[in-house]
Amino acid sequence: MPVQVSCSSCGAPVRFQSAGSAVAVCPFCRSTLARDGEALKNLGKMAELLADDSPLQIGSTGSWRGVGFAVLGRLQMRYGAGAWNEWHIVFDDQRHGWLSDAQGLWTLTLPLRLASEVPGFAAIKPGQKMALAGKVFEVTNKEEAVCLSGEGELPFIAGAGYVANVVDLRSADAFATLDYSESPPQCFVGEAVEAGTLKLGNLRDRAREALVEKPKHKALALACPSCGSPWHLHDQAILSVACPACGALSDVDGELAKVRKAAKAGSTILPALPLGSRGKLAGQEWEAIGFQRKSTVGEIGADWDEYLLYDGHGGFAWLAAERGHWNFIRQLNSQPAMSRFGGQDVRLNGKEFRHFASYRGETRFVLGEFTWKVSVGEQVEVTDYIAPPQILSHEKSASEITWSQGEYLSPEEITKAFGLKRALPPPGGINACQPNPYGQRSVPLLLALLASALFALIVHFALGGGASGRTVFSTRFELVPGVESSSSSEAFRIDRDIARLELHHRAPVSNSWVNVQTELVNRKTGQIYSASKELSYYSGVDDGESWSEGKQEGETVFYGVPAGEYSLVVHGEAAPDAAPGLTDTLSLQSAPAPFTNLLICWIFLALWPIFNWQRASSFETSRWAWSDHPRSGAEKEED
Repeated sequence: MPVQVSCSSCGAPVRFQSAGSAVAVCPFCRSTLARDGEALKNLGKMAELLADDSPLQIGSTGSWRGVGFAVLGRLQMRYGAGAWNEWHIVFDDQRHGWLSDAQGLWTLTLPLRLASEVPGFAAIKPGQKMALAGKVFEVTNKEEAVCLSGEGELPFIAGAGYVANVVDLRSADAFATLDYSESPPQCFVGEAVEAGTLKLGNLRDRAREALVEKPKHKALALACPSCGSPWHLHDQAILSVACPACGALSDVDGELAKVRKAAKAGSTILPALPLGSRGKLAGQEWEAIGFQRKSTVGEIGADWDEYLLYDGHGGFAWLAAERGHWNFIRQLNSQPAMSRFGGQDVRLNGKEFRHFASYRGETRFVLGEFTWKVSVGEQVEVTDYIAPPQILSHEKSASEITWSQGEYLSPEEITKAFGLKRALPPPGGINACQPNPYGQRSVPLLLALLASALFALIVHFALGGGASGRTVFSTRFELVPGVESSSSSEAFRIDRDIARLELHHRAPVSNSWVNVQTELVNRKTGQIYSASKELSYYSGVDDGESWSEGKQEGETVFYGVPAGEYSLVVHGEAAPDAAPGLTDTLSLQSAPAPFTNLLICWIFLALWPIFNWQRASSFETSRWAWSDHPRSGAEKEED
């Protein structure tokens, strides 16, 4: 039941919404008030909140897994890799939890009583496996977090300077945190969530804030402690700056900046995408605020550039450029699962990503703003997995593991998105997740091949003039040995157009020959189709072995014979030594076009898909030349 008390410092009303809240921060004087039975204990002033762009506020509401919740309080936390908000929430069923808001990534967790001991903070390392709540988690982050400020109701006593050793863990579908500020450590288990699925309500009214007070979020004006150049930092999450004027690397803490590393003369690299460039990617406006040049350790020429992008509302992303190829990258709020096919591959949202390469990357140069304490010489272990045009990258440092997902972009797309007046350098070689232009054509070409092959088959049978082997007319022609003879048949009718009409001959010659000339005469138009055929057959026995050569049958072909009334005129001659009474049996039959014609047509149609397949295969060979497991015969294409 809500309880309202008076602040012991300023007398203003302070409301405890939940019986589970241990402390409340006075919204007027920032005093931290702790419950002590019926009395209140003033623990001192809470530091002022840092301006941020979180959409939440005290009193915001939402729903998770069908149960409503309300926001009661907040802690602003910071560690070496950035800052985030921990929102204290209470559900309609009186459960307490935490909603974490970190640079556009959200997680929701509930307290869990540990059933067994967990390793000590010092013994835990990123990548370590741990069983919690019936799931196997992987340690993804190990940090000392510091409380910067807070507001509202909190379930434990905390204030500015409060330190907590925390360990974050992830599985494919869950998220967990171990808080070692107490002994035994506290455990919180939940999941990564999308803000849009929480049905958030009663959010900050940006328009009203702008009317009643100065905007809480604006660029922070600082001066470089090394050269005095003015800075206008884009977000309170910025923890380090490499001065664009002198190159000195400084750490930022609120409104203070301290030089960590002086600039080296002549070490400046000019980014291809100038810092301050603004462009639209994936439907969101971005500004390039940081730049770093990285290299693979132990390799020559394996450099790439990374640009930190800021959306103006607390969200960050990356652009990576390698040999003129670009990838738009955002950190994942979930962890991929191992591939169902085993091996080194992984799976995300049902898509398989193949292992491409594992290497160690080192930062060689930095410029601009960063959300962590960046330094030249820092190294991370990187593993890339590809499913073009997408790439997954797993980065592991001494204290953190992160997953990010990128999508390939061409230099032309970057030039257009950021409105660059000067075109970016053209790409060289093949990028790991560059779409295969020939592979993209394979399916359409295969479908076109199948359609064309089917059409050719239909045409092939259509040109056959109907059912093959159908006898149109048959007759017998008697041949007289050594004498030329001729004969004309009675009229017969061909009732349909025939593309290919075969005239079959069969004459039982033996050790002899016959020569027959035929004329198919259209009785109406007088058109004549002529052909000749010689049949010969010889056999015998030599040295006790039988032999034979020639044939006693054969055929000639008339092409494109239209329907009509015809006569068959035959002229023939038999060898003088031919047997008397020799006859040639003639039969006119419709027949399809030769299958060899169709086969040649199919081969011709297949040439382009085969050529495209060869190009696609060559493209993949060039891509995988940069992998840890290149294809046989692959060679790297240098710039």
